[in-house]
Amino acid sequence: MRRYAFKLDPVLKLRKLKEENCRMELGQLFAYINKLDDQLKHDLEEINKYYQIQEGGLKQGMKAGQLQAFPMLVAGKERNIELLKRDKIQQEKLIEAKKQELAVVRGELKVIENLKEKDFDAWRKATNKEIDQKVEEQTQIWIQHRDFKKA
Repeated sequence: MRRYAFKLDPVLKLRKLKEENCRMELGQLFAYINKLDDQLKHDLEEINKYYQIQEGGLKQGMKAGQLQAFPMLVAGKERNIELLKRDKIQQEKLIEAKKQELAVVRGELKVIENLKEKDFDAWRKATNKEIDQKVEEQTQIWIQHRDFKKA
């Protein structure tokens, strides 16, 4: 009896690999967005810290040169926040595109898996039919042999 072999198995393996790569890329995009969120949170905390340091310095007395540095520090952090937000928006667009690509890849994979399932069912039915025929033949031979011995 022959073993089951699906003719499109190499294509199925490639589609699975493509889906896995797409999932991995999507995960990397999500990790990058989380990194951006952490950086945004950090920068906002830094701005608050700058304001607290400035207020503390004003209460204790501060030189004018030191006082001038704070608006530049805050402006730099605000600019960085704007850039991070823009980058986050771009990453979210990439994530949406990757999600759509993943949906297409999943659909293609599902089609081939369904084909394999149908092919396997057909092979199993043919194999079962073949086995049933052999059993029937053996039964007929045994019955004939038994009847021949009685006679």
